[in-house]
Amino acid sequence: MLRGYFNSIGLRMALIEPGSFLMGNDDPETSRKVGGPEPLPRGDWDERPVHKVTISSPFYISAAEIIEEQYRRFDPSHEAGDFSPSVTGVSWGDAVAFCEWLSEVQGKTHRLPTEAEWEYACRAGTETLFASGDAPPEHGWANAWGLENMHAGVAEWCLDWHGMYPSDEQTDPVGPAQGFARVVRGGSAHDLRSQTSPHHGTDPYYRRSANRAGAPPGYRSRLIGFRIVEAPMPQTEPTPYRLPLACQRVDQTQAGCFGTNSESRSIAAYVRIGPPPEVPHCRKRPLLPIPPENSTPEAVEAAGMHPGILWHNHSPALEVCPNGDLLAVYFTASNPSAENWPNVALIATRLRFGSDQWDMPDMLIDLPDLVTGPSLLWNDDGVPRLFLGAIGMPGVAFLWTSSTDNGATWGEIRIVKPVGEVGGFTPQPINSSFRGPDGAMYVASDGDGNDSLLWVSRDNGETWRDTGGRTGGRHTTFVLLKDGRILGMGGKHGSIDGFMTKSISRDWGGTWEVSKSPFPALGGNQRPTIIRLASGRLFFAGDFQHFNGSQPEGVTERGAYVALSEDEGETWRVKKLEDALPHEAATIADPPGTLGYAVARQAPNGLVHLITSMNRQAMHFEMNELFVGL
Repeated sequence: MLRGYFNSIGLRMALIEPGSFLMGNDDPETSRKVGGPEPLPRGDWDERPVHKVTISSPFYISAAEIIEEQYRRFDPSHEAGDFSPSVTGVSWGDAVAFCEWLSEVQGKTHRLPTEAEWEYACRAGTETLFASGDAPPEHGWANAWGLENMHAGVAEWCLDWHGMYPSDEQTDPVGPAQGFARVVRGGSAHDLRSQTSPHHGTDPYYRRSANRAGAPPGYRSRLIGFRIVEAPMPQTEPTPYRLPLACQRVDQTQAGCFGTNSESRSIAAYVRIGPPPEVPHCRKRPLLPIPPENSTPEAVEAAGMHPGILWHNHSPALEVCPNGDLLAVYFTASNPSAENWPNVALIATRLRFGSDQWDMPDMLIDLPDLVTGPSLLWNDDGVPRLFLGAIGMPGVAFLWTSSTDNGATWGEIRIVKPVGEVGGFTPQPINSSFRGPDGAMYVASDGDGNDSLLWVSRDNGETWRDTGGRTGGRHTTFVLLKDGRILGMGGKHGSIDGFMTKSISRDWGGTWEVSKSPFPALGGNQRPTIIRLASGRLFFAGDFQHFNGSQPEGVTERGAYVALSEDEGETWRVKKLEDALPHEAATIADPPGTLGYAVARQAPNGLVHLITSMNRQAMHFEMNELFVGL
């Protein structure tokens, strides 16, 4: 017999008795059975291992999601969403605030369900993919415990941070102590279905009893609502947070760090130590090992790496931390055609100052069942900032977070929905960010076609606007010129007579003058990079040929190059970069070396660091200006 009651706002609360169940899923046939993402050897990493969980005390849970009429008693200004009458478009904090308000009204403790409580209640004693069996139920269907739409309607916020499951039995688990995403159950916030990403958060795969999705707690999605629990807060201690390797044992000696402003900034002598600048210097080292690079998922897991690391690692971000360490971030995907699929995450590796080898890569950020990437790193006057892509999050330009301790810890992820007039864009940061003379922050992003744009914030990141103009290529790389103009170089799919485009803005990105550069045009799987060096010169890197092997008239060199300009990009001294590796696919005969997607940064010791992706192995080139200028 189902037991429960209606509370004062008309919400039916169902009583759930204590018990035990097997939490998670390890059926490798799950994707095939319900038409999910490309199958991985053992399914979604975050659903494993299956483990026994005991819910030790009874609790009441709302038999259906909170509806708008009920939510407006708390927030009368809330507008109806696409899934009316269920309330959507609320952040995790909004849902928590509603529970606190209802607790005061009812005189009883209300909160969000833990994800263990949610799965226990959803399963209602079943061990199948859905409480209805191995096929999803219709909208409005109630499980054996009287709960409606656990597999339909909107996705639902849970109390926990998202993290790895433990392997041992648990009682009343509450998840890890911290994280980047709060758990979402009953669907995903991934709001995209396209040729490059056929999946959507309302697909049956994401509605399964065991599926774990998530989102930054500040995100308000039209796909996410919530239901509530009436019960005391669990007294269980959270599990320890799994700290990524790139965030462990980071040197924080005060002498080795910048201050937070230019007046207090001081650089320790040791981070200026490097090869003699009067001697040409160049070396290369592998950045990502094999595996995971271009390896099977089975090999990645067999190597003992985080199970969320996949074999296609792409679109690098790079920055020199204030303590002299290099930090590199790549997105990880199951293959090149799955870069916009919702199992993409960010991995990171660190080259510690004075070390000869990069750390083993490890998971950095996974917003589960969202596209976590690509990314951009920027050392903003001693404050490392990480910008993330937001594909599948409508209206969001990008996500971002900052670190005050050399990337050892990162703040809460912030969601940027630009204000003012916004043109077409793709929420993918490129490799350039800088401050203008007035302190405004500029972040590069792809447009919605074969162009790029700059986002600007004039209030230190509180609000962002579209600068309005569009450059002559996708994946344009930018640098601020000494006279206040902005130079944008190339990008793929931009070509004038077979040469890369050069875009100049005299009005801070409002308009662009597009002309022909002296460098060959690039195509898919290629992205150039430009930075200003401490000497005042401009440094640029790219490939001598288009991805398809074609070259403009007069260009005969093959492979990759680095270049210096003494006159703000008017003329360039170009040097072939030997030992660049061929593309990982090697689709043309006698494949030349390529930088693929490149990003460069200069360290306080004068060394220029250039990293790559889409090669047979991701590489790190280290050089000084004298080497480039020879």
